[in-house]
Amino acid sequence: MEFTVKYAKPSGEVVTSTVVGQNPDEVRHRLQEQGFLPIAVRSRSWSFSLRRKRRQTVKADDFILFNQQFVALIRAGLPILKSLDLLKDRISNPLLQKHISDVRERVFSGALLSEALRAQSVFPTVYVASIYAGERSGNLVEVINRYVQYEKTILTVRKKFLNSLIYPAFLVVLAIVMIGIILTYVIPRFGELYRDLNTPLPVTTRILIATSETIQANLVLILPALIGGIIAIRLWFGSSRGRRHLDQFKLKAPIVGNLWTMFSMAQLSRTLSTLLQGGIPLVAALETAREASGNLLIEESIRGAIVQVREGKALSDSLEKTGHFPELALEMVRVGEQTGSLPDMLNHVADFYDEDVNIKSTALLGWVEPLILLCVAVFIATVLVSLYMPIFSLGSSIQG
Repeated sequence: MEFTVKYAKPSGEVVTSTVVGQNPDEVRHRLQEQGFLPIAVRSRSWSFSLRRKRRQTVKADDFILFNQQFVALIRAGLPILKSLDLLKDRISNPLLQKHISDVRERVFSGALLSEALRAQSVFPTVYVASIYAGERSGNLVEVINRYVQYEKTILTVRKKFLNSLIYPAFLVVLAIVMIGIILTYVIPRFGELYRDLNTPLPVTTRILIATSETIQANLVLILPALIGGIIAIRLWFGSSRGRRHLDQFKLKAPIVGNLWTMFSMAQLSRTLSTLLQGGIPLVAALETAREASGNLLIEESIRGAIVQVREGKALSDSLEKTGHFPELALEMVRVGEQTGSLPDMLNHVADFYDEDVNIKSTALLGWVEPLILLCVAVFIATVLVSLYMPIFSLGSSIQG
């Protein structure tokens, strides 16, 4: 069977080639025996079932807990196989338990821990690369501890950001429900009342009633069209072209684009720092960070920077030429390169941008919430005035 493999040489050069082997594990093992760092091994006949498997994810909290327990057992002097034996039946997450059981069987059969983890295709690329570096350096405990801290930091930032979105999202849903009830129930009742009274209506009232009646009459068509549109958009964004447009919008959108750029820089810097501290060579660390970036534009920028770094150029200069990295981040990376403390400086970059994202997103949401309330209030006030204006006019004519 033919496999497309990507691996890093001891010099840091990343090579992509095609090799023949019995299975991915055998190919990885052969590359490691030759002193290479396997990054990706994929069958030429890539099946749909395997793609579905790769899309499975393990809950971050459960994965962090497993690694904390795992490193505690190893630090206590237990072998890796015995530690896996003790943990595999105590894991509450069924998906994680299934994969850890398979990891245990592979390790028992003689595979390296990193090989067994990579074969599951559900664990983060950064984690597998870190474990591989820990095995080669003999410092597995420190590597796992560093990864746990890395995952905790990223998870904390994400939770803070998502929690700050809960109230605005609730307001948006509430506003949509209120507008839907007004358009499909309240306004039609007033329309029936005014038809019975046979009284002339203001322009705004006629527009509201006509809009409501159109929506109510075509609801059977509108709902399927809306659902179909949402599905079509999701499918388009799932394609490479659609995802590229979405990633480009994320980075270039007014106000929000700056926040997204800073968040991406923080995650990229922290990932790269974790890999470098684990002993991964710079080029191989960039390759792994590129695959974990989650943004096609940034991924392409890092790919271009890798070419420059292989040619002997500084990382900061290589990233600067791509045009997608903020000046502050580039300056801090440049200082890290000059002082020999690049991993520490990358951590500082990540901390700075995490804090900046937290402050600016809080300020932005502080404006979004009253803006949503204001828009809903203006809409309801407009509807009420438009609906009750004919009643006021009718009352005035009766009194006259």
